[in-house]
Amino acid sequence: MSDSSNESESAVLGEGVGAVDFGLVLVVGSSPVNRIVVSRIAEQAGFRAVCRPPDEACACLSGRLPAMVIVDGVAQGREYEPLAQRLVDLRRPVADRQAPLVVLLGKGGATTPRLCGRTVVDAVVAKPITPDRLQPVIQDMIDQLRQPGRD
Repeated sequence: MSDSSNESESAVLGEGVGAVDFGLVLVVGSSPVNRIVVSRIAEQAGFRAVCRPPDEACACLSGRLPAMVIVDGVAQGREYEPLAQRLVDLRRPVADRQAPLVVLLGKGGATTPRLCGRTVVDAVVAKPITPDRLQPVIQDMIDQLRQPGRD
């Protein structure tokens, strides 16, 4: 999938505040290096990526919503609480799923689909994060969100 194909297909569901932008991914994490690595993987998948530390992430969720939020879940401490609550408040039905989709990046064996105790996580991808592990997850989940009835 190339950047140009997604740019032209970057559909937005709804109007104005709260509309879901299928071409946008928000990457949230405490580590600037991890945010950059994950954002590059999202960009290789053909999406625009915005990176923010946990304390700035909620500000990115006030206009058009990203189709997906990828959270580096190594530290699910208090710094992630406002984001987790904002995601609970924002999620809305799109197709047969909730948007924005939430992917939690965790340590090997992490299977609990929760962020700060909230059940907003749609998928967990174990670390170490590599393009061949994360890129298909991003593409498949957003494609399913775009196309109702496809599983």
